[in-house]
Formats: sequence, structure tokens, C-alpha cells
Amino acid sequence: MSGLNKDVILLILEELKNDIPSLYSCLLVNRFWCEITAPILWKNPFNKRRKITVNARKILFNVILSHLSEESRDYLKIQGIDLFKAYRRPLFNYIGFWRHLNLRFLEYIMKYCVTNFELSKKLLIGNEIMKLFVTGDSKFVSLTILGINLCLISGTERCFSELEHFNCGFDINSNILERLATTSTSIKKLSFNVHTNNSGIVRLIEAQKNLKKVNFINYSNGVNKLQCKSLEASLIKCVDTIRYVRIDWIPVTRFLSYLVNLVSLEIKTTYNASWNHLVNVNNLVNISLPYLKFLKAQSIPSNILANLIENTKGCLIRISILNRTNDLNRAENDKKLIQKIYQNCPNLNYLKLRLSDNEFSEFENLLINCQSLIGLEIVGYNTEWDRFFKILKFSQINLFKFKFTAYVHIWEHKFEHLKLFLNDWKGRQPMLLHIITIRNLLRPIGLQQQQHEQQELRQRLKGLLQEHKVGGIIKRFDVDRNDFREFEWI
Repeated sequence: MSGLNKDVILLILEELKNDIPSLYSCLLVNRFWCEITAPILWKNPFNKRRKITVNARKILFNVILSHLSEESRDYLKIQGIDLFKAYRRPLFNYIGFWRHLNLRFLEYIMKYCVTNFELSKKLLIGNEIMKLFVTGDSKFVSLTILGINLCLISGTERCFSELEHFNCGFDINSNILERLATTSTSIKKLSFNVHTNNSGIVRLIEAQKNLKKVNFINYSNGVNKLQCKSLEASLIKCVDTIRYVRIDWIPVTRFLSYLVNLVSLEIKTTYNASWNHLVNVNNLVNISLPYLKFLKAQSIPSNILANLIENTKGCLIRISILNRTNDLNRAENDKKLIQKIYQNCPNLNYLKLRLSDNEFSEFENLLINCQSLIGLEIVGYNTEWDRFFKILKFSQINLFKFKFTAYVHIWEHKFEHLKLFLNDWKGRQPMLLHIITIRNLLRPIGLQQQQHEQQELRQRLKGLLQEHKVGGIIKRFDVDRNDFREFEWI
């Protein structure tokens, strides 16, 4: 290993960039390896793959404090803030290695590590820490920000001139966004929490030269139509580069008809939002998206989705649909939707559906016709699971990933049917199986009893699945855990 040159070592470490334990081991080889590995580890200390324990938060905060200049430390001490009882200069300029600045997480760390000071002094600490990041030679490629006012701190133009990913909350100052619009024109991925009208985000979008992915997230029940209209119009100006779009409302204009190069579309809205703005549904009709591969929709009428799928020209490979609409022809429209899927998606790999009993005949046709289907996720609150398991025998040989969601008491009654389904799988590719049990809040029994019932059933299910894992029927399984990554398909 000692004979490898720096470029070769860098290639090795880049392959390990998401394998944190291995990178830590590389730090200990020798000083040469340490100097090469440290910048990679510190590019993104807030990587979601890392578990940030209470002790880790404190250590990270102390490392950040150790970078404060003598001038900053003296200033804070004059203000009655002494955080430097065991001050020690760091071996490297770790903050200089950071390329992903998550101010939301930075604020989270401060909340837990600076507890004995009043708000005004906490703001002073935060301001001095911010100077470490937005001054100097740092060039960040991603920025996550809430309402922190970067406009008051000089040097932000240089730090964010090469920004590629930007994520901001609804309470961000519009001036910050307008200032970024003049300096950050290379953003590829943008996430924005839509809540109030913010002209700055429109300016920022229109200034981009290579914007590929946009997430417009709305956590409220309603939408600001004027704001949504402005955002949709801004995307049209990026029509040549946009490939991925998420909106949490039904379109208020026909802007999607311009985005003919879309690869991924996600439309997520609440039940009330979709029907309070039903007139907007027509903005999804007869939209041609010939290159669309990924479609995710929630609470969009089935007949509208059927029309959209029909116009995708056979490129769709992943579909996730959760409908809660109550249109008069829902049963027929749901069946027509499944029909359009198997008629127009010959390359479909993954499918998520909320399935009802009246759709079984068309669902059987889907299993027969979609020969590339690998993964199936079924949400079945009102599904006859015994019939469903029997239908699965018509599936193609490629299908081996399953995720099933139902009320906990339903699994109690269908336990034997699940067992038969697993027994019948013998001879096929070992499956990956994820089962979700949901408490039914409408059941006339107490919460404590439901929790006990769920825990007991969970243990029975795990015992059954473990038995079939030993028998080679199941490759991997889990019950109720949310981070079973094999099913993060969309």
C-alpha cells in the first residue's frame, strides 16, 4: 500500500466515500494517508449515512469552536461567553474541507450544545461560527438553509459561486435568494418549502443555467395559487435542462406541457387540496411526456393518471400511486388505470398501488403482461389478501421484491394465507419481503390493547419469515422498520 501514489489512493478513497468506517481506518495507516483521507471525510460531516449521537454532536461542535480566531474568542469572552476552557488548535483546517454546508443541522447542534446562554448570546456565538464558513477560500457545492440571514455576512458570493444543490425553508428571507441569484447560477438541484409568496425563489430559478431537479414541497393543507403560478412559469424558462420535478399541488397552469424532456414527475397533494382545486385537474390532461421514466402521484383522479400514463410512450419503469379520491366512477377508473399501466408500460420494473378487491381481474392481467416487473408494493387496507396471494402465482419469474401494508388485525386473520404464499414460492428466486402493520384508529378497542396486539403479531410474523429465510424462500425481510432500503424505489 505504501507504494501507491496519491492519485491512486484518491481513486480508492472516492470509492469508499460512503463507507465511513473504512475511511476512518484509512486515517490510521500513516500521516500521508491521513492527509489524503481527512478532506474526504470532512466534505460532508452531516451526511445522512452517519449516526449523530449526543456525544458526536458535542465533539463536532468543539471541533468547530477550535477553529475560531483569537479575535473571535476574545470578543465572545468580553460578551461573557467562555466556551474555551480546553482550547486546542486542530491538526487540520477541517472547516476548509467542508463542501456541503447544512445550516439547519448546524443550528440543531448548537441547540443541544449551547444551553446555558440567553438567546442574544446564542446569536452572537452563531454569528462568529458563521464567519468561519462564509469567509476564506471555501467553495460549497451544497447549501441547506432556513431563515439565517447570510446577507449580513460578507464573503457569501465567493463561497456559493459554485453551488450545485440548494435546499431552503419557507421562512427564508427573499433578499438572500435574490442575492444568491446574482452569484449562484450553476445549481443543479433545488428544494424549496412553498408556504408564502417569495419572489426571490423565482429570481433564483430563472438565473440557473443547468437546473435539472426541482422539489417544491408544501407542508400546509392549502396552496397559494399566485405563488404556484409564478413557480410553474419559472420552470418553463429552464425547459432545456429540467429533468426531475416534484410539486405538492395540482398544477395551476399547463406548464408540464412545456417540460417534454422530463424523466421524473412527482405530484403529491392532500385529499382536500386535490378536490378543492378540482378545476386544475384539466391541466394534467393530454400532456405528452415521451421520456418519463418515474411517476409518483398521490390523490390524483385515476382517469387523469390513466391519460398521463398513456402519453408517456412506453418509457415508464417505476410507478407509485396512492389515491384517496371519491369520484363517482372511482371503481371503473381504478381498473382503467391498471389497464393503462400494463398496456403502456412494457418496461415497468417497480409498482406501488393502493389495491382494492374490484381491481383484481385487471391486476392479474398486469402481472401477466409486465414481464420486467421486479418489485411490487401494495397498500391494502381493504384488500382480500388471501385472493391477492393466489393471484401472485401469475407473476413473472423476475418479480422477487415485495412490500405489503395493511391493518394489524388483518394480518392476524390472514396469517395462514401468508404462510401458504411463502410455501408456494419454493423454487423461485428468494424474495425480499417487507411487511408493514398499521393500527386501525377506528377499531373499538383501546390504544394500549392495539399496541400489545401489534407487538405480539410482529413477533409471530418475524418468526414465520425467519423460518422461511432459513428454508431459502426469503433472502431478507423486515417487519415495520422504515429504513428497509431495498424498497426505496422512487
